Amino acid sequence: MKLTTGERAYITTNYVILTILTLIIIIPFWYVISVSITPYHIFSEKNGLILFPTSLSFQYYTYLLAKGSLIYTAYGNTIFYTIGGVLLALFLTVTSAYSLAEKKLPGRRVLMLIFVFTMLFKGGMIPTYINIKQLGLLNTSYVLILVMAYSAFNMIVMKTFFEGIPESLKESAAIDGASEFRILRQVVLPLSLPVIATVGLLYLVVYWNDFFNAMLYVTDWHKAPVQLVLRTIIANSSLPPELLEAAGSTPPPTIGIQMAAIVIVALPMLIVYPFIQKYFEQGMLVGSVKG
Repeated sequence: MKLTTGERAYITTNYVILTILTLIIIIPFWYVISVSITPYHIFSEKNGLILFPTSLSFQYYTYLLAKGSLIYTAYGNTIFYTIGGVLLALFLTVTSAYSLAEKKLPGRRVLMLIFVFTMLFKGGMIPTYINIKQLGLLNTSYVLILVMAYSAFNMIVMKTFFEGIPESLKESAAIDGASEFRILRQVVLPLSLPVIATVGLLYLVVYWNDFFNAMLYVTDWHKAPVQLVLRTIIANSSLPPELLEAAGSTPPPTIGIQMAAIVIVALPMLIVYPFIQKYFEQGMLVGSVKG
């Protein structure tokens, strides 16, 4: 099929724009990697303009990942908060979305209005802090799981998907004597893997990237997530005292530590995302079309 001049111009323009956007995303991260593996004296000689390292040095990674480093503890905390938080958030989101997708649920409209209200109006930082303090959750291992364990937006996305599942499937299971939980577990969930992966990824990113709640509710560095350590290194241009003590040696220049910390923290997401990207795209598309 022969393309017209206008179609060729349109396709060419798209390729040019997408290429520029891709470079805008890739070049800064490549620069971060280059600086993190370049000796500081070369970095200084080139005034920080390094895109292709001419000499390799892993002193920054060696320092951050030294035996007993706070990074390991922070990484373990982040993995614990992320896995626990995503599992709890998915459980709460799936069960509430399944209930609200049922048209026969008494008070369904009122309940939906309550959920939507929470999307528009929050409790506020100070009331939330006071509430968490009164519950005795400050500086605990569970506060960062509970404080982000639900999203009304994610519930609505999942509810929209559930409403698109044929009622005949659930009715057939009910006739065979299946309970609501069994219908959810054996009929609805197997058909909902794309939207579960989508919502799970959204929760995963939120939990993995969170540092603000840790700043508010956690004061013990041994319970801090790795993002808070990264934020401290970048924002304050200094290392947490516990990290300095664990390393037991004079730290290398801060710029290299900052770049190496960014790579260490971002790497897991860069590895995981490509494997679940197709589920993310499919789930968002189905939820939007059927909404």
